[in-house]
Amino acid sequence: MHALALSRISSDHSAKLLTVPEFESVNFGQVSLNPEQTSMLSFMNRQMIELCRSLPEPLRGSALLTIQRHYTGFQLSNLVNFFTKFYTPSWSIIYWMQQNQPTLQQDELKAALSAQAMAYFLHMLDDHISDGQLAPSHLLLQLRTQAWMKFNQETLSLAKCLPEGETIVNSLLARYFSGVHCPTPVVGLDAYCELFRKQLSTTLISPMLTAHRTGSDAIAVQTAYEAFCIAWRLLDDLRDCSSDAFAGELSAVYHLLSPEYQLVWLGCGGKNHQSPEWRILQQHLEETKLLSTLVSYILLWLREAQQAAESISLKTYASELRQLACPLEELSTI
Repeated sequence: MHALALSRISSDHSAKLLTVPEFESVNFGQVSLNPEQTSMLSFMNRQMIELCRSLPEPLRGSALLTIQRHYTGFQLSNLVNFFTKFYTPSWSIIYWMQQNQPTLQQDELKAALSAQAMAYFLHMLDDHISDGQLAPSHLLLQLRTQAWMKFNQETLSLAKCLPEGETIVNSLLARYFSGVHCPTPVVGLDAYCELFRKQLSTTLISPMLTAHRTGSDAIAVQTAYEAFCIAWRLLDDLRDCSSDAFAGELSAVYHLLSPEYQLVWLGCGGKNHQSPEWRILQQHLEETKLLSTLVSYILLWLREAQQAAESISLKTYASELRQLACPLEELSTI
């Protein structure tokens, strides 16, 4: 999909030969928030406390402890800043659409942000339950059920304001489940990204409802948001390169490898950094600059997101995306 553009980036810059650990330390740049955004982020963070408080009384304390233990390093301060660790464009697109065309009433804006908070929490929770990081329990099942109920309640309250609202919600939910339930086998990076496009659909519902409610170009909003999310996914795969190999995860890095080295990747399953399989793979990744290629793909997706945002005058959202890209752009020019 991005082959031509990728060749242009590769010819423009000569990336420094970094080690795998150096690539795994790469991150997006920081985005500066204005006071209104800071207030909205605080509102989203409070949704985690509200979610736990909505559980039956015997489960509330255990739910708080479970989330703290698994997601926040046992720190209550991290729980009340739960969504602060998420990259800003994951929710600020709602804010900037409202700024461009302030159509949403205050209760609608809160519903949009609350739904987005629950969508991301559910995305994380489902991933960790399905890959075995969290063992299913009565507590987790009830927590998940309550989060889905809150998510549905907020999205439907937004959807009722639009003639096509329920159709938008149902269509994206169907697309989400098509991506997580018996998905088509993935072959190649493009197919990998397309599958993830389906899997992020629950987090797209609130932005799409907001787009229709504010009169924004819904196709451009979807393009910008999905391209950002795919860039984020590829960055996660870059940062988790070795741990994904040891866990047998078929990440973006795996799909960039030749068939020969895909077998080496699979041979790393259950191993560690000292294993001969990993040393062979690490040497190959560094000598071929394959992770530099992945960085170029991340930049391409961010640029696609920027262009889509700029096309509908979401210029400050596009600026946030450029701020994310800065450290990766600097990598490309070393």
